[in-house]
Amino acid sequence: MVFLILLILITGCSVGNQTEERSKSILYNLNEPFRFPFEVNEVYTEIAIDNPEVLQQFIFHYKNKQTTQEIRFILSKDIEKPEKVSEQGKEPIELKNGKQAYYDEDETSQSIWWESENGFLARFSYYINGNLDQLGTYKLNESDLIDLVNQVQ
Repeated sequence: MVFLILLILITGCSVGNQTEERSKSILYNLNEPFRFPFEVNEVYTEIAIDNPEVLQQFIFHYKNKQTTQEIRFILSKDIEKPEKVSEQGKEPIELKNGKQAYYDEDETSQSIWWESENGFLARFSYYINGNLDQLGTYKLNESDLIDLVNQVQ
């Protein structure tokens, strides 16, 4: 009889701990773009869950399989010390909502960075062929990236 009572008490305690673990949910309302500067025919999402109490990262991929054009929408949040956009070497741009964004490009990629809601550091990165080839004629207009940011604000 004592053994049965101990078993019930132990089971009750372990169920409480499982419920506590499950209640650690991450709730964000994340907007995705709906209009792209090229045809998108492959979409997938990554969520970094290595240590959600330290770093939370969401990566949305928008790709054209034939042209190898790809845009990554990356939202990252350092829980312990919020990240700020590094302005060095980037062109400042004012968004429709009055927030500041920063544009950067090189021969193989273009990106735009800004500080988003809920303490996220956000960016769109555009490249072709896995960022291995020069953009050449596939280079986007700066306004295309700005439009993407304005869609998710």
